[in-house]
Amino acid sequence: MQLYIYVASDNVDELVEPISKVLTQWVGDANDRKQLVNQQEEERLGVNITIESKNQLNKPLKFLYSLAKEHQCDFVVGKFDGDALGEGAMEDVCYFGFEEGRPDMFEVASYLEL
Repeated sequence: MQLYIYVASDNVDELVEPISKVLTQWVGDANDRKQLVNQQEEERLGVNITIESKNQLNKPLKFLYSLAKEHQCDFVVGKFDGDALGEGAMEDVCYFGFEEGRPDMFEVASYLEL
């Protein structure tokens, strides 16, 4: 399943530099499961991830929750029908972070129908 986890904040512009730097390191080079998304004109900052089971949600959710607390922002989790570049129909399914709280892997998996 192709999903996205993007910053959900009114001040995305202020978060681009610090968060994209950390995400670039986390995603790494030549990774076919995770891809950095930094589309400032569409206010999309985060990652696209390919997962096959709900257990693969655990590490990304924990890591991104730590970023959310550090930078006082929230993230939106969603799924899309399309390629790993984020092309296609997108559907937001839930939020987590500084204001929304800690993500529950099982709840997120249920929303994603995993």
